[in-house]
Amino acid sequence: MTKKEARKIFKEKRNGIAESNRMRWDDLILIQFQTLNLPFVDYVFSFYPIDEYKEINSFIITEYLRFRNPNLHICYPKMTSNDGEMEAVVCNADTIFEANSYGILEPLESEVASPALIDIIIIPLLAFDEKGYRVGYGKGYYDRYLKECRDDCIKIGVSYFDAIGCIEDTNEYDVPLNFCITPHKVYAF
Repeated sequence: MTKKEARKIFKEKRNGIAESNRMRWDDLILIQFQTLNLPFVDYVFSFYPIDEYKEINSFIITEYLRFRNPNLHICYPKMTSNDGEMEAVVCNADTIFEANSYGILEPLESEVASPALIDIIIIPLLAFDEKGYRVGYGKGYYDRYLKECRDDCIKIGVSYFDAIGCIEDTNEYDVPLNFCITPHKVYAF
C-alpha cells in the first residue's frame, strides 16, 4: 500500500469511529503504553490532539509520564514557518495554545527544547507498517524533526488500528518508529 492510499483509507476509518469507542480505545492505549519498560526521562515531545481529526488523546499519556516524574518537561510542536520545520516548545499547565494556519493548536510559550534534549517523542499518525514506518498527513514535519534527535530518542507512534503489511513508497527521509501502541498491542521495531 502506498502512503497516499493508506492516508485515504485510514482517514476514512478514523472518521468512522464512534466517540464511545474512541474514549475506550484511548484508555486501552494508555494501558498498553504503561507496559513499556521506559527509562527515566526528562523531556517528552508530544502532540496536541485534533478532535476534528479524531486523533488519539495524547494527554492521558503525558499525564501518566508526569505522574512518574513530576519534574518532567513536556513539549508540544510549533511550526517555525511554512518551510516544513517545527520546534519543541516546553509547556506547563498555564500555557496558552492558539490555532495556526492549519488549525493546529500551538503553544505561545517561547522556551524551546533542543532536539538533543528530547528523550521520548509521541508521534501522531494515520497508519504504520510492520517495519515501523508511519504515514502522517504528508507534510514531513515529524520526519525532518526526528532526523535532528539523538539516536537513542525513543520514537513512539499511537494508532487505533493495527499495522499494515508494508508501506511501499518509503524513502531515505522516512524515520521508523521504535514502538507503536494500539488498543490491543505494542509493536516493537
